[in-house]
Amino acid sequence: MKSIATNSIRHKLILGVGLLVWVASACTDYMETLNQDNKLITDKQLEADANEGGILLPLMQNRIVATVTGTYQLQQNLNADVYSGMLMTPTPFLDNKNNTTYSLVDGWNGTVWSGPAVGVLDQWLQMKKKGFDTKYPDLYAIALMLKVAAAHRMVDVLGPLPYTKYGNSSEVAFDSEEEAYNAFFAELDQAINTLTAAEDANPTADLIRFAKFDKTSYAGDYKQWVKMANTLRLRLAVRIAKVSPAKAKTEAEAAVNHKWGVLADGDKSFQVIPTNTHPLEQITYSWSDIRLAAPVETYLTGFKDPRLPYYAVGAKDGAVAGQIKGIRAGVVIPEKGRYQGYSELLFTKTTPIKIMDVAESYFLRAEGVLRGWNMGGGSAKDFYENGIRLSFKTLGVAGVDTYLNSVSTQTAYVDPKNADNNSPALTNITVKWEDGVSLERQLERIITQKWIAIWPEGVEGWSEFRRTGYPKLYPIKVNNSGGAIPDGEFIKRLVYPTIITNASKAAVDDAVKKHLDNKDSPFTPIWWDID
Repeated sequence: MKSIATNSIRHKLILGVGLLVWVASACTDYMETLNQDNKLITDKQLEADANEGGILLPLMQNRIVATVTGTYQLQQNLNADVYSGMLMTPTPFLDNKNNTTYSLVDGWNGTVWSGPAVGVLDQWLQMKKKGFDTKYPDLYAIALMLKVAAAHRMVDVLGPLPYTKYGNSSEVAFDSEEEAYNAFFAELDQAINTLTAAEDANPTADLIRFAKFDKTSYAGDYKQWVKMANTLRLRLAVRIAKVSPAKAKTEAEAAVNHKWGVLADGDKSFQVIPTNTHPLEQITYSWSDIRLAAPVETYLTGFKDPRLPYYAVGAKDGAVAGQIKGIRAGVVIPEKGRYQGYSELLFTKTTPIKIMDVAESYFLRAEGVLRGWNMGGGSAKDFYENGIRLSFKTLGVAGVDTYLNSVSTQTAYVDPKNADNNSPALTNITVKWEDGVSLERQLERIITQKWIAIWPEGVEGWSEFRRTGYPKLYPIKVNNSGGAIPDGEFIKRLVYPTIITNASKAAVDDAVKKHLDNKDSPFTPIWWDID
């Protein structure tokens, strides 16, 4: 089967930046999930039990991370999933001149914007225009949470974007990343307070008004959604810890000290239940376009991490048969068969699509303690170890006590197909916690274990790698950026695709001048990415 990435090169996506775009397929997509004919539903019927207030929410849930395989492949699999060091393609797209070698493919990267813009931001805008913020404040609070969950990923990948004035006109000024983040925090605060009040006023209202629209692991439970939003607030606070430490501390402590707090043991990860199949199941097995990446192999093999066989299966290639074998990113792939026999990912059609792993909250709090924040009690070591414990528990993996005391380290990478791709270990970091060492040493340990726990969420993994430099990853071997990215360095953002620049060139030019050092470059760091 030919992958969507190959086909997408032959056509352009069209979307006006900031314009309200309503596509019939979006409504149809949602209606199919209810097995109803939308032509038979009247406006009056939609008002019953707040149906009109929630009808757009399932589509929003399914477009934070695209549940449609082709969209997912372009939205993140052929960029962030690879740049995070988690996954790698065995397919030599465009004769190896593609995102994996920093030759950015415009037709692919437009989906980073168009998927969540149409699927999430436009749906929120409809709710806002219809006055649902006052008519159905609890459901609108869910929409705000979904909006921030989707939009921060867009900003973290692309940089400045139209956000606070989204939908006002076709030439909306772009917000800086800082302005967008300030809006994220304000919207999360509003949503958390509104949903908390709704739950306090009527603890069963969520089952009547929202449960039927909830396509996530939370099954309509408002308290779980508030805890997720608090964790998202904590994630974004940690993200800006170096660039805006006072703001970060305020937001992080507000999240943790809310009366329900953040996600913890006993809560569920924030996941969307796929309608048909998990995109990575299809990309792995039907399209054979994705495999395990080398860093996952070398870190988890070196640590003797029992979670590794829960992530990938033994290679089928005769040279490494039965071993867990990953592909190094940014290497020349002479033909698809060269690395196709390396380790496939362990996904089924019913595997939920992970957006936020519950263990992440513990690693976030561990870093917060390192930075002197009030994280609700507990040491950095406690939060770090509890994050690992919960990751093991969630997967049903035994042996966590032995693992926590491991002093094993990353192994060298060996590519039996091409010795030029080999690399010694990049770090001597261990699993076992060390007191009395530098903050950076402790941070490397926290981020490395967070990266393992949140696998395969590549957008978050890539963002944290750019912010911290951890886990230490192999530079790409073949740099086709044309000098835009220096050899041995890593990509910092995707440049604006033509789907954005063609729609609003003046706004893009202004954003590049004001917020990107006057250069729309893949080596221009995002605002929070500072040394």
